[in-house]
Amino acid sequence: MAFKASKTRQKKAREPLGVGKPLIPSAAIKAWYESEMNAMARAMLDDYKAVLTKVIDSPNVQEYYAQDASANNAFKKALSALEKKWYDAFNSFAAKASKQFTKKVDEQATSSTLFSLSTAGLKEPRATYSDSVKQTLQAAQEFNNTLITGIQQDVHEKIYTAVMLSLTSPNPEQQGSSGIVNALNDAGHFSKERTKLIARDQTSKVYSALSDDRMRENGCTKFKWMHSSAGKVPRESHVAKDGEIFELNDPRLWEGPKADQGPPGWAINCRCRKQPIFDFDFDS
Repeated sequence: MAFKASKTRQKKAREPLGVGKPLIPSAAIKAWYESEMNAMARAMLDDYKAVLTKVIDSPNVQEYYAQDASANNAFKKALSALEKKWYDAFNSFAAKASKQFTKKVDEQATSSTLFSLSTAGLKEPRATYSDSVKQTLQAAQEFNNTLITGIQQDVHEKIYTAVMLSLTSPNPEQQGSSGIVNALNDAGHFSKERTKLIARDQTSKVYSALSDDRMRENGCTKFKWMHSSAGKVPRESHVAKDGEIFELNDPRLWEGPKADQGPPGWAINCRCRKQPIFDFDFDS
């Protein structure tokens, strides 16, 4: 007797019911955020340079730069005042900038996700401020606040260490005023790279989390992974996911190398995209 497939086995997958446009975070928001943080960091570094130059040029410090406690005390006093001034300034700036940033990303993520879902055939996709969305926004704002204030703390620590070394180090590159100038230049490079990373990484991460929320509240829980091919060295685990279908909460997204884990756009420097899809239908 010939084998006859059951009705269940005869079911054949076909195309998704709906496929949306790829979800892409805003390059304009990233650029704005980076510019805002850079401007704040530059203002701080310019102030440090002006104040420390004044201390270096003072007659007492020039005469006794590394010979007694007078220079040490002069630098410590100046650095203490600078730290307090810019600690307060960065806290005020961070509270405002993190709120503006999350608001901008929320608006863009909501708009682009609803448009994507509408192109997939969903009529009148909606956006509500559910507890999930509120929690995502609150967590993002608090984390970005911490990242911004961390710039000030790290830069101050680097400059403080360099100034103290300038008084005692046997290394010519760290001695005297040249050591402080080198430290300020290094701190400028550090802050520029840090703001670039924060802007790129957080724009992508916050957008990814909010687009997930908007998809869920509209009944779309799956997406296709779209590999960007933008990196100089492609991530093998991301190349392997290209074209695969995942649930938003798919545990497979958190497998593999830790640096590669997460949904598209979540890992640092990941430019992969999500393409929302509605559930598969099957032939009877």
